[in-house]
Amino acid sequence: MAHSAETIIEADDLVKHFSGASLVRSAAVVRAVDGVSLSVRRGETFAIVGEAGCGKSTLARLLVRLIDPTSGRIVYDGADLTGLSNREMHRLRAKVQFVFQDPFSSLNPRMTVGKLVEEPLLIHTKLSRAGRRQRVASLLVRVGLRADYAKRYPHEFSGGQRQRIGIARALASEPDLLIGDEPVSALDVSVQAQIINLVEDLKDEFGLTLIIIAHDLAVIRHMSDRVAVMYLGKIVELAGVDELFERPQHPYTQALLQAIPVPAPGANVEHVPLAGDIPSPVAPPSGCRFHTRCPYAVERCSESEPPLAAESGHLVACHRAAELSLEGVSVGGASNRSPAATRRFELYRKFSRQAGAITD
Repeated sequence: MAHSAETIIEADDLVKHFSGASLVRSAAVVRAVDGVSLSVRRGETFAIVGEAGCGKSTLARLLVRLIDPTSGRIVYDGADLTGLSNREMHRLRAKVQFVFQDPFSSLNPRMTVGKLVEEPLLIHTKLSRAGRRQRVASLLVRVGLRADYAKRYPHEFSGGQRQRIGIARALASEPDLLIGDEPVSALDVSVQAQIINLVEDLKDEFGLTLIIIAHDLAVIRHMSDRVAVMYLGKIVELAGVDELFERPQHPYTQALLQAIPVPAPGANVEHVPLAGDIPSPVAPPSGCRFHTRCPYAVERCSESEPPLAAESGHLVACHRAAELSLEGVSVGGASNRSPAATRRFELYRKFSRQAGAITD
């Protein structure tokens, strides 16, 4: 899919450290995001993936300044967000919206659905009361709900319906950039496909740019244009989605892709063994942060940190990327062109399309 090369948002050496009391140290510092640089092009779907605790959700919140960075810059549409006052940020919030992971805790249980979706209109527009009601009804219908649901409360809805409400609320201010922090991970798999279909349709209709945080690589393969892989606060690989899935250059990316289950009993699937657990972000390893688990690590890997540099057509942070032959690595051992996990997702997609307007 072709996109304009225009950059809508970029991060430059972004850092976020959290400090607090510890039984071991008086001022332990958690290096949640530790020097991330990236740019997102207008109109694309940019995915950020990685294990739990790698910093991807913190990075997403930094990009919209829901939390402030320790250092580094965030530039949105030419404006340096890190230097803006709260009043100036208020004007920009209408154009950058967030869909949260948990549809149960992200909606105020004391407010009706109508009030929840109307709130951004009260803050960011000058619509009349009648105009706001009409806009709320239109948004609810657009996300697959009924207009009269505006009178109900969040507890009266399923998880999938609540996430549709959250999406309607995010769209109310007519944003240009929509960030989804694992927006479907708390939902049943069949409902996940419905929400993904909805988001894709809305992206085309409203001209949105999407940043998606996810751990389901089938979803990432299906809907993304480019993918950044994070490990312990840093990006270790960044490439177009087809390039990354078909020719992963970093051993961590390779291990993530091969970890996707193959629905074929008895299939002989080779896996790259990873030793141990992810290290603590309080005391990350020296050199390459992945070297303590990497089956290909050599002495150099523990001594110096590899830069995120161009290698074989995309960016990778690995001293041995040029040496290692990772060609032909496929998702779950299946064909690169039709990976098993993607086939599974496509079945759900077909089902949800046939079902039409679904109220889950």
